[in-house]
Amino acid sequence: MHRLLRSELARLLNVSQSALERATRRGETCGGYPVAKWALRRGRQVLYEIPDEVVEELKEPDGRYLKQQSRVIRTFMRDT
Repeated sequence: MHRLLRSELARLLNVSQSALERATRRGETCGGYPVAKWALRRGRQVLYEIPDEVVEELKEPDGRYLKQQSRVIRTFMRDT
């Protein structure tokens, strides 16, 4: 088992942290994975305990989410 922070898991799943938090709170899947089942609450902090076989299949994101964000920022900057 691997323990990851919300930010680390969001990066691996290529989703935003708020989407991951919302799926955890509602007991839904995020990126096709049962993130609510993996959640461990430590006071205010939430850690995710992920099985080894799932960690192996997860790869570093290809940057699509970040590219989309940068496109939105460029468009916003152009309009001002």
